[in-house]
Amino acid sequence: MKITNIVFVCLIFVSNLSFGADTKELHVVLRQIGHRLLLSSGDSTSRVLPVENIDGNKYIISFEKPIYITSDSLYNITSLELGKIGIRDFVTELKACETEEVYLSFLYSQSLDSITPCGGRNLPKGCYKLEITMLKNNQSYWLWLLLPLTLGSLFYFYKQRSKIVEPLEISNKELLDLGSYKFDILNRQLLHISHKESLTEKEAKLLTLLLNGMNEVQNRDYLMHELWAESGIMVVPKNLDVLVSKLRKKLSLDDNIKIINIHGLGYKLEVVQ
Repeated sequence: MKITNIVFVCLIFVSNLSFGADTKELHVVLRQIGHRLLLSSGDSTSRVLPVENIDGNKYIISFEKPIYITSDSLYNITSLELGKIGIRDFVTELKACETEEVYLSFLYSQSLDSITPCGGRNLPKGCYKLEITMLKNNQSYWLWLLLPLTLGSLFYFYKQRSKIVEPLEISNKELLDLGSYKFDILNRQLLHISHKESLTEKEAKLLTLLLNGMNEVQNRDYLMHELWAESGIMVVPKNLDVLVSKLRKKLSLDDNIKIINIHGLGYKLEVVQ
């Protein structure tokens, strides 16, 4: 009975992750994004031009007339509409029609650290086009290839041993102490007695930076540069604040660990004794 339940959960997991919209459905949703952006700008009469597809995973939404767009409407409408058909990993760029200059952009991802546009930023009415690049578009193919291996592995481990929940053992000498947590830098994990919390790449790097300057204020510009400069991505201060908020939640089992916001300067990590 146990192995049946495990296999069932695995199949459901693969089925959900491998869901992808077909081309016609995707084009309908992309046009709906354009339509909703027009309505948000107060335009209920002009047209959304035919959606262009470039290199298979990049789509361009253009408008018949100049449009007024805010960063909030762009982020909310795009993420909501694509999420309805299971697309949760994409990059959006709002560009000027003639110069190709990027005015707004954001990364939306369920597996990476999403980078959102600065809220409340309003652009002047103008000729814009929206480029949406889909990420992980081969996910379904690889998941179905891995399905037999996954099921085989489950069967093997089921035959080898019964499933017993054991206390978490902390034996790695390289683990860093952080209050009642152990920080496993190599595996990007926070270990707390019997609880294990995984960190994203950016969360782990931020925690490492704060630990290196324990009890000292880490300058906001310095943190943003260390976290995002190598990727060539320009971000706004809000992205750092969101990242800190996520890290605080993952350290919330120890009330003595504080990531303090020093207004106008940056952040400081303290462990209250």
